[in-house]
Amino acid sequence: MSDLHARDSEQDGEPIVELIEEGRLVGYAYLDDGQLFAEFLPDEEGDPWAFDLDGLQRILDATRAMLVPESEPESAPTEGGEHPVDALASEFDTEAVRRGEEDEGFYPVATVARIFDRCAQLDLAVVSLEGFQIHPDWIEPVPGHSVDMGDAHDGEPWPTFKAGCHVQGVAVLEKWGRRPGLVVALEVGDREGDRFVL
Repeated sequence: MSDLHARDSEQDGEPIVELIEEGRLVGYAYLDDGQLFAEFLPDEEGDPWAFDLDGLQRILDATRAMLVPESEPESAPTEGGEHPVDALASEFDTEAVRRGEEDEGFYPVATVARIFDRCAQLDLAVVSLEGFQIHPDWIEPVPGHSVDMGDAHDGEPWPTFKAGCHVQGVAVLEKWGRRPGLVVALEVGDREGDRFVL
């Protein structure tokens, strides 16, 4: 997996995003007349850099979020001013296959994909995923099926954090979806940095 990541910067007073791999500047992205461009620099010997497509797409999506202002999402999904996490929980509560000892939900992969989409509308981010197999009397964590996107994108501005978590989480979920009977527990986060078990 590529170490490619994006870093906010500025050039001639304009915002740019530096594309960094293993501590070296390998390219940058910028807006020009409302259009997003990415330029890649040759390596030290003048040869082109090579990146795996999944990692490159993840970084380009995060770069877009850093440079292209997003429209303001819903901040209060209900007329009563309910917190977006409460609205999300009540919307998906009945789709949990089972509840754990601390009331955490275990959801089918297809439901979690819909939760990702809804989080984007509510200005929330899915920040962690953990896969489980459900047995009649117990719930068993599946080795290698745990990821914390929030830690991976910690310290990034909220739009970048949210986009990075979304892209990485959806990619992981697509891989996990091939495992029969898998259910997923998840945490969501808000722009204040709070985390909530769904």
